[in-house]
Amino acid sequence: MLEDILSLKNIYTFPFGNTGCLFFLLFTFFISSCTKKFQFNNANSITVTNWNLQTFFDGNNDGIEYSDFRKSKNLWNEDFYEERLDRLCKLIEEIDSDVFVMEEIENEKILYDISNKLSHNCWYRNKIYNYAAFGKENGNSIGLGVISKYPIENIKFHGLDVRTENEKAPQMRALMEVNMSAGNKNICMYVNHWKSKSGGEEKSEKWRLWQENILAREFSNAFDSDINFATGDFNKDYFDFTRNEHNDFLFNGIGETKTKQVMLYSPWNDVTDEGSYFFRGKWEKIDHFFFAEKNRFSDFKVIKNDKILKSDGTPARYELYNHTGYSDHLPITCRIILDCSERS
Repeated sequence: MLEDILSLKNIYTFPFGNTGCLFFLLFTFFISSCTKKFQFNNANSITVTNWNLQTFFDGNNDGIEYSDFRKSKNLWNEDFYEERLDRLCKLIEEIDSDVFVMEEIENEKILYDISNKLSHNCWYRNKIYNYAAFGKENGNSIGLGVISKYPIENIKFHGLDVRTENEKAPQMRALMEVNMSAGNKNICMYVNHWKSKSGGEEKSEKWRLWQENILAREFSNAFDSDINFATGDFNKDYFDFTRNEHNDFLFNGIGETKTKQVMLYSPWNDVTDEGSYFFRGKWEKIDHFFFAEKNRFSDFKVIKNDKILKSDGTPARYELYNHTGYSDHLPITCRIILDCSERS
């Protein structure tokens, strides 16, 4: 049951070019229930999990789904959606993160359904996730979603319209900024889904660099938050980013008069895991967390539950022809340290 929808601010960025108009579906909602009051202010840390869910459509055919999902009701319908949703919710419940971030979900209905499924569709039971946010560009098939045990105060979209290249820019997903509060800290989380490598990795790299510019700019302008971090599917491997001799990541951002460089920190530096995505016979680290402060994170890992792995240890991607599997990505999870003084 939804009790409130917040009005939100949409921001669209036009670097060095003309302005235009583009619309977003963008909102947060509070899911009410007869719950015990969550102890928001007593937390020393929170856990965040990110997972690209690989084209997670609902059971309604409204014409914006990928063509494979529109071919036949024998391939995709409400029953198959409910079956896939049930499997996803069991995994979310097992992982039990405070915040769960998702790429490639169709609409806000899926977030409603996840919340209801986790509460076993009983309005009087405790809701596990009382807060959620969703956003996507109008006309896009898939968007970004967040469910949270902690209050989501506001969200913004930072879009990108490039008019300075020699070719027309492809449609690029905007950056979703989610503002939350936990443990008396203001948290700013940037959710990303960067341009894929379709059409060629080298040719598409310039568009990912534009998205990197926007993220770096927002990091450099984030003055009102105690904790700033980014997560998502960046479609860019760990080794393809610019790094210094300490393996700190250097993002180039767009400033008003000149380019600014932002130093960010990756928990991939602390693990030996091969990656979260398996493509053309090799593992890639394209799903990321990036932090503005080095001591703000711990316990990073790739979740390798047997249920979401094939027998060879690679991701059990969702197969439409037989409705098995989960995603072609593995989820990544990390603990966000709210009070760094306790680590000293």
